[in-house]
Amino acid sequence: MNDFYKQPKAFQWIEATLLLIIGFLPATAIFEIGYSQPQFYLLLIIYVPVIQFAFTPFFKLIGVYRYYSPMLLGYMANDRQIDLHSGGSFDYLFAMRKYKAGIELRNALLMYHLQGLLNIIQLIENKSIPETVNIIGTSYFFKNRTLSKLGFEIVNPSLFYRLNLFVNFIDLFWMYSLSQGKLSIPKIWNAQKASITGIKLVESKNRLEVLYHKMKI
Repeated sequence: MNDFYKQPKAFQWIEATLLLIIGFLPATAIFEIGYSQPQFYLLLIIYVPVIQFAFTPFFKLIGVYRYYSPMLLGYMANDRQIDLHSGGSFDYLFAMRKYKAGIELRNALLMYHLQGLLNIIQLIENKSIPETVNIIGTSYFFKNRTLSKLGFEIVNPSLFYRLNLFVNFIDLFWMYSLSQGKLSIPKIWNAQKASITGIKLVESKNRLEVLYHKMKI
């Protein structure tokens, strides 16, 4: 877990609440001005990264986000489904700033994703999560061929999922550029979703461990 969540719980709540309040302020201003000048609503595109950053610690504290590694989280995870997402800008600030942009950061990000999947497997083996759970996520984690070898099924994302990627384009753009070590546009229009059941993920444990240890070396 990143350094923010290593603080005493009381400090986390205070700081998360302050960020939440600060995050709401720009939205209030945009809607108030936009009522008379609708063009100001276009600023909501720029506001999305602000709210994503500001709301992350609060969502973690109330259980909307559940972290399986510093850069892999589940959104509204339950015993039926775990919707995996790579960490956002808040997580980058605390977990990824020590890595150089480019291959070093990209490899660290991949390691965190592998670590998260291995932690999910451990939770399934410990009966904390049922084997029947459906695990879904973006294929940005790995190449499609690697995902298939690990037992994942590649499925076409819904329209809502594609729209969500476009709404978050600014964050995706700068995070992807850091991982590439240069300005790069993520091909979000080619995005795919990957799906696997808990029991099949457990069956892929050895392959994940081998890949993780290779990355670690």
